[in-house]
Amino acid sequence: MVVGWPLQTSSSQPARLVYARNCGDGESKPGYSKPGLMAITPPAACIKFGRWCQVAAKHFGTFTILDYSEEKSPTSFSFGGVTALNIAGFLTQFGNLRTAIGNIITGVVGKEQWVGDSTVLTNVPPTDSTSQIELKWLVTYEGASTNKKFRYEIPTPDTSKLVPGTDLADMTDTDIAAYVTAVEAIAKSPDDDTEGINVLDMRLVGRNI
Repeated sequence: MVVGWPLQTSSSQPARLVYARNCGDGESKPGYSKPGLMAITPPAACIKFGRWCQVAAKHFGTFTILDYSEEKSPTSFSFGGVTALNIAGFLTQFGNLRTAIGNIITGVVGKEQWVGDSTVLTNVPPTDSTSQIELKWLVTYEGASTNKKFRYEIPTPDTSKLVPGTDLADMTDTDIAAYVTAVEAIAKSPDDDTEGINVLDMRLVGRNI
């Protein structure tokens, strides 16, 4: 994949594009320019298979889950930019989401991180011997207006939150509903950090051996 961005010039020459390898999804490679084009620090736009598409700024948070065997597994989400004006509300939402995740898993949230902050919360494993990171909640969600679907995982799911006889989370369960409210309040679509999300369902999944 290659990325390109507008170049603002100080002369009468119109804005150009400069290209560099990758779009944030692999090893960085030196940039290169086409004839007559000049480099500049990129915001972010990418071109793939000859088509332009916007790329959201990389604002994301991660909670690292610790299981009974002291193995660790992360769950991550995207959100909008944090500024001096909204950081207080963001931190409240972030804390609400941490609490909500803790209520739908058997593991413990050992570490939390968002761009600009990394805090170790605990290294003490949970006491529930069934708490294993090989099991996950698979969360399916969509952009609130685009309806574009995405997925992410949460390790060590609390299986008591399942609809009996199925691998689906009971979305009417108090803790599951609280989690959905918390994540929808803070998370954004990974391809547009102004686009809110709607959680569609949560399913129990495991690792294939």
